[in-house]
Amino acid sequence: MSLQNLTRFPRLEFIGAPTPLEYLRRFSDYIGRDIFIKRDDVTPLAMGGNKLRKLEFLAADALREGPTRW
Repeated sequence: MSLQNLTRFPRLEFIGAPTPLEYLRRFSDYIGRDIFIKRDDVTPLAMGGNKLRKLEFLAADALREGPTRW
């Protein structure tokens, strides 16, 4: 699924800005390619980035559906 397809789903923004990429100089030098890692450990609320990103979609969908009775 491309990123453009994700725009059709409702989403709340909990993270705010994109998480930074960090260049791994020593590892890049060792293997001869530029290597970067995505720093999801610096997201707010001390949660991993994937969990928080999924929650952005789940919470928006729950608000869209509204309350239901059991």
